[in-house]
Amino acid sequence: MTATAAPSVRTGILDCVQVNLAVLADRRHGPGRHLALGARLRFEPRPGPDGLPTVDPAPREQLSEGAALVGLRPDAVAHSVPAHALRVMAERAPVVYAVADSYAMPWLPYAGRAHMEHSFLVGAHRDGAEVEDAYDNETAWGPARPGRWTYPWDRLPTASFACVLSPVPDHRAPRPQLCLDDPAEYVEAYAAHPDRLAALRRLTAETWLLTRARHLHAAYREQLGERLDAADHLRGWDQLTATAFIAQRRAERGRPVPGGLLPDLASLLAADREVFAVRPPRP
Repeated sequence: MTATAAPSVRTGILDCVQVNLAVLADRRHGPGRHLALGARLRFEPRPGPDGLPTVDPAPREQLSEGAALVGLRPDAVAHSVPAHALRVMAERAPVVYAVADSYAMPWLPYAGRAHMEHSFLVGAHRDGAEVEDAYDNETAWGPARPGRWTYPWDRLPTASFACVLSPVPDHRAPRPQLCLDDPAEYVEAYAAHPDRLAALRRLTAETWLLTRARHLHAAYREQLGERLDAADHLRGWDQLTATAFIAQRRAERGRPVPGGLLPDLASLLAADREVFAVRPPRP
């Protein structure tokens, strides 16, 4: 493995679909452009696994919105792309952005262990496929760190979709926006779910996504020159993510879980509106 060539990207506040889009955004438009991925702070749950709501967006929709925010355009979009077709795409473009099942990605700790939609970049190399993935996270099976790897093409997974991302000229930085639904039904769905362990496992992933999204939004607002009084609020989200993980691990061992997890989630979601309120620009 070699280090990924994206030192300007704040990998620790991006999810697995955003992070490789962020790499291309900064390469095409300069350092810091990727923070515009946080321009819209969303809390719009949709039906998810195990009958629970999720804030995890569909990857194709997330890519479309994210690319527009950072001044990129998805071109040559293909669906259900096997490795040999990825190779053809990569031989025609400098780099291909792809999303596939993490279970079949040999460079990740999830390989052979966990299924989730995950992005990566791939280019044609004289020794095979050059894969780049800037994902940065601690997992149950060890750390995932940004890097580059070279594999035979047949080691790559079939991509659910792949595309080439082209720069959009004269792109303007998007204005901050809040899209926040009422959290009551979301929190109640987790409180009332009959399978407590399934709910805790899903909630651990949810709080991870929610926390990173809020850090990303705050970073973008600060890049625009705003002074947000958000430090304590963000620490609260960090603590909630840690508490959810501890609760899951304790439940898996049949031990009592920390109390207050769902009330704290409800409180933080409610506070988002005030902490991240978008004020009218000063004249």
